[in-house]
Amino acid sequence: MTDTNSVLRLSYGTAPILFLKERLFGLTNSEGNHGEDVKEYYFYVDSTPTHSYMKYLYKYPQRTYPYDDLGRTNRARSRYEFENELLDTGIFNDDRYFDLFVEYAKESPEEILIRITPFNRGAESAPLQILPTLRFRNTWSWSPASEKPTLRALASPSALSGAAASHAVLGVRFLYCDGRPELLFTENETNKQRLFNTPNTSPYVKDAFREFLIHGHKDKVNSQQVGTKAAALYQLVVPAGQSQTICLRISAISTEIAANSQAFGPLFDAAFTRRIKEADDFTIPSHRPRRAPMKRMRCGRHWRECSGANSITTWMSTPGWQSMDWTRRPLSAKCETASGFTW
Repeated sequence: MTDTNSVLRLSYGTAPILFLKERLFGLTNSEGNHGEDVKEYYFYVDSTPTHSYMKYLYKYPQRTYPYDDLGRTNRARSRYEFENELLDTGIFNDDRYFDLFVEYAKESPEEILIRITPFNRGAESAPLQILPTLRFRNTWSWSPASEKPTLRALASPSALSGAAASHAVLGVRFLYCDGRPELLFTENETNKQRLFNTPNTSPYVKDAFREFLIHGHKDKVNSQQVGTKAAALYQLVVPAGQSQTICLRISAISTEIAANSQAFGPLFDAAFTRRIKEADDFTIPSHRPRRAPMKRMRCGRHWRECSGANSITTWMSTPGWQSMDWTRRPLSAKCETASGFTW
């Protein structure tokens, strides 16, 4: 679905949470001693050309992320010196981190299965908050002729929770969440009051989940459970050396799945097993000694396939953007990924 996308937000429970991890953090040209540089550890593990199966690995530290240290230390180094990498900060000492695996499998062209598995590599159990998020790309703010889509919580008496996504072109799709997590809703609208010091058109803006989770502002999310951006809040405690799994499904089927409770369980797992085998078989058996590097090169290319249709001219006509001092903003603002800031 070209006008929707799903993202993953994370927060570690015991660290002093200042940010909701939504995107990979990187330094700009003026901050990195070797130019722009992403300071994260992530890996494209697998993918097929049709995206029938995809697997991704992200290394998520259990300590407070060293945003200021990375920026300050790299700015102070010359281009002839080594970069200050994330590993150099000691944030992964004692294996205090999560290996977070994200997998997608297509049961059919209209059935997308999602499996999120955090492994706790540390020696102690650790809390983790995961917010799988479904949102509509904001086209209505830039095009008056564009009809605004909606996400609305399902009124389902079954063991499933989720949201119905309605779009004028894409039709209706359903997000199902295993385990009945708390659902949060807001609008995928820029917080203009915070960014440009101009009034917001809606009391619900895109950084609402950050305000809700980190600052406890429950009024920032829509209590009517409707909007253009929705998240399922999973609050986990992962034992040392163990893992837990979150399952979700994006479907074109409504009452059939909810009624017979087949959205998850053996059929869900069997679909993943089948797609994983297909992904393994796709690599030519005669090249088995070079299977791993071939797979990495191929799946990296497939994971990065994306499209963009942004109008820079329209964006630059937004009231207030000219007043932003992009060169003097503090590092903490540049990495505040859930607040409408980007770099």
